Amino acid sequence: MTEDELWQTLPQGLQEQFDALVGEGRHIQAIAVLREKSGRTPPPSIHDGVALLDHRARVLRERG
Repeated sequence: MTEDELWQTLPQGLQEQFDALVGEGRHIQAIAVLREKSGRTPPPSIHDGVALLDHRARVLRERG
């Protein structure tokens, strides 16, 4: 399943919750919520991309 196909199958509320968590910089938690509430594991491209964003954000915060 592609990223777009996965996204289209999610309820609107879950999409909004995911977007809100990502907007707050809580990328890993967004993936966990997506997994828990949809019963699906996101495609590796989503998980890997989010993990990379989370890592970069953490490094930037540490460096100020």
